[in-house]
Amino acid sequence: MTYGELRDAVLRLIGQYSAAGKKVTATYNNQADYLARIPDLVNDALLYIATTARRLRAAAEPAITERKGSWNVCRMPDDFWQLCTGGVYSTDERGNLYRENRFLLLGGRRIALPAEPARQWTVEYFRYPAKLPAEPSDELALDCPEEAATAVAYYVAAHLVLQDDPYAQATLYNEFETKLSRLGEIPAAERGAVTDVYPDWGDLG
Repeated sequence: MTYGELRDAVLRLIGQYSAAGKKVTATYNNQADYLARIPDLVNDALLYIATTARRLRAAAEPAITERKGSWNVCRMPDDFWQLCTGGVYSTDERGNLYRENRFLLLGGRRIALPAEPARQWTVEYFRYPAKLPAEPSDELALDCPEEAATAVAYYVAAHLVLQDDPYAQATLYNEFETKLSRLGEIPAAERGAVTDVYPDWGDLG
């Protein structure tokens, strides 16, 4: 869903999209104020959804910032929120993939990985959604799954009418929570470290 589509959906929910069959102008009543408040409320809704009902996965090669002993201290991307379970893996010079449990989370979006030049490290993580600018274009796509976009519209609408109509606010926010509960978390295979109790058989391929 684009920002323009979401904005129009919000205005319809609060009865501010049209009057007498014609589209409401920005100079009508509080219309300009509504339009100015929508982007920030959309950002609030996207963050709420991405950290509760529908997390956003991403993968990156962390940038090395310093060397400490046998560890490379790396910085995670700015949108890093949480590390996925089993989300650290490496590839060797032959292209073999290894799931790793050799890492340390240091806080401040930093992670320590073994300093092995022959390995290329990748981290899979849950990220924060991209924020909308203060004046987004109508064509700008929202950073959320399509099935979550309608929930965003109800969240924004509920907060726009908060001071004007408590009954409408409660109704809209209850619908937002209902839609959120129906989203649920997408089932995904989570990988964990398993200790190998068998001898090293070498390369059997």
